[in-house]
Amino acid sequence: MNANWLLKSSTLWGVLGVSGFLSLMAMLFSQGGIPELNRREAELAAARARLVELNHRNRELLDEVKRLAAKDPELMEALARRQGYARRGETVYTFRNRER
Repeated sequence: MNANWLLKSSTLWGVLGVSGFLSLMAMLFSQGGIPELNRREAELAAARARLVELNHRNRELLDEVKRLAAKDPELMEALARRQGYARRGETVYTFRNRER
């Protein structure tokens, strides 16, 4: 068989074209095709954003732990006030949201 004859064969190019088209359709519309890939990439991006958010929160908590270990008076007061405690002579007012 001559290689030039194969390259000029319209049947060969037709079969290659049809198989390429069918492969493309399988990639686009199969269960694990391009839409699935796009969905997974979106999930990955959301997971990365959540990871960045969690890392930021972890850094904040680590700073708070370090301040607690150092017995930072301002932090101690803020934590006590968060729990509803007040200094002597202070009055604590609590407001509740009215439900309609």
